[in-house]
Amino acid sequence: MSIGKEIKKKVNGDWQNAFSELSLYAQSKLYKVVSPLIIGLELIKSPFTDSYSPYLVIYPLWKKDLKAIFDYPILLRDFKTKKGFQYDIPYENHGMFFDDVLDSIRKQSPLPFEGNISLKQLVAVLDEYSKTPPLSASPNSYLQADLQKAKLKIALTVSSEEAQSILEQIHKRNWDVNHFKACGININKWFQSLHDAIVERDEFLNQIDASKQNKKIANLQSSELTE
Repeated sequence: MSIGKEIKKKVNGDWQNAFSELSLYAQSKLYKVVSPLIIGLELIKSPFTDSYSPYLVIYPLWKKDLKAIFDYPILLRDFKTKKGFQYDIPYENHGMFFDDVLDSIRKQSPLPFEGNISLKQLVAVLDEYSKTPPLSASPNSYLQADLQKAKLKIALTVSSEEAQSILEQIHKRNWDVNHFKACGININKWFQSLHDAIVERDEFLNQIDASKQNKKIANLQSSELTE
């Protein structure tokens, strides 16, 4: 049975009212801009039942267009019940669970939805995320490296020095070259791309500014990434 539009509208409205600091980007997607990132909540429908689960998401604004920005999140993190299970909220009974879920999310979210966010906070969240499955299964894989690259680019919006510090940490890792190859990535070229990003910081910042000018992005509420 498909869920009616009115029920979904009520669900979206409840979430938007609860998180007024986020903007409704599209159905079941509540976002805000934080300097180089889009951060927010997604209510992802179960493929098996008429229910949904809330997720914390982070997307990069340095990509070339909307399709690329939302192609794959930097972070996709679910929220847990008191028993440690992922929330699975039936649309029909949304009201019964909403207050409990809301309280859980406010307590569990590693990032605030109100106000500015510091680079230190974001780096800590991404480092913690790198230790969770499936990333934790291969600590030196290309997937881990891609997360570190995102961390470097976030730092680059604060300063070249912050990005350089993260680059030095990346160089110290004993990366799994074979996994890079399996993903079609030449590790030497990948390292060079990180160096180039720092050198070409102005171009990088210009791309972020261009993304923010997109009408759909410009309509979102925003805050800053601080040192």
